[in-house]
Amino acid sequence: MDDSKKTLGNLKKDMEIGQEIGDLKGQLTAMENTMNQLKQVSQANANPGFANQSQIIQQSQQATDQLQQQIQNFKNQIQQQKQQADQQIQQAIQQGMGAFTQANQQFQSHQVLEQMNTLIDQTQMQLLQMSQQTQNITQQGQATQQGQATQQGQQGQQGQQGQSNEQNANSKNTANNKQY
Repeated sequence: MDDSKKTLGNLKKDMEIGQEIGDLKGQLTAMENTMNQLKQVSQANANPGFANQSQIIQQSQQATDQLQQQIQNFKNQIQQQKQQADQQIQQAIQQGMGAFTQANQQFQSHQVLEQMNTLIDQTQMQLLQMSQQTQNITQQGQATQQGQATQQGQQGQQGQQGQSNEQNANSKNTANNKQY
């Protein structure tokens, strides 16, 4: 918002300077025309037959000199205003370049942040996959342990049944031996 106000302010100054330069050029042209007229009058009055020729010539010369000085002053003013306009244009260009540089830096920052965001998303996905793989391995390990425990339990039960059967058989044999 501030940059827009500065730019508008600079444009307004540039327009004012342009008007001033136009006015000065108009005045300069008018003075040059007047000077040319005075030269013509002084030349016409230099002809014999005019009274007080020397006085007229002197007045004309003074007026011509005065006009030349005014013309030089106006040329100097135009040069100064041109330099001011050049400086303002240079400042406007520098401000524009500064704004462009700032926008470019912000754009680059945005790109870096976008890349970091993408990298974070990828890292989160990898962590999620690793977590799922760890869960799967844990579940497989638990299933294997349960299977081994079940198998050991079954083997233990079979062993106990075998011992029990053997004891029963021994008991029967002992009973049979006692009868004989």
